[in-house]
Amino acid sequence: MIIPQVDAREIRNVLRVVKTIEPTVTKTLRQDLRSQLSSLAKQTAEAVPSVAPMSGMEGNSPTSWSRVDGKVSFTPGKSRYGGNYLISIRVVPKSNRGVFIGELAGSRSRGSTSRGSRMIDVLNQRRGMIGKGGRFAYNRFRTLRPEAVTVARRVVESTFAKFEKEL
Repeated sequence: MIIPQVDAREIRNVLRVVKTIEPTVTKTLRQDLRSQLSSLAKQTAEAVPSVAPMSGMEGNSPTSWSRVDGKVSFTPGKSRYGGNYLISIRVVPKSNRGVFIGELAGSRSRGSTSRGSRMIDVLNQRRGMIGKGGRFAYNRFRTLRPEAVTVARRVVESTFAKFEKEL
């Protein structure tokens, strides 16, 4: 599958210039991207089970399971990890961080303790991890990524076409 590439750094540079001429373009672009991609963010969040995959993740501790919301962020060319992204679709737990533990357990190591290794084994039995991204939301996002890129590209092109027309 071929996924088209978008150079977010160039878009960031263009937006910097456009912002001096017409400040509302960035706001409109951000709103359009969020509205067009919100259904994909919701689908990504729905891939995370609402019930804890392990009994030890139930309850109300800081590491217990919680429901998640799908969020869309517009951050052209900015990433704290050095990535070059235009948008991010992410899941955000409503209360506790158990979802992150369940999503990423075993993505970098097999666990440094016997309890950690056992937890990873149980999670893998419930939902195996493909690659190193995650086992719930990230697996779903992988299937939605080509559509997200296509939608984002269409929104950016239509926003800049409208702006060009106004000039």
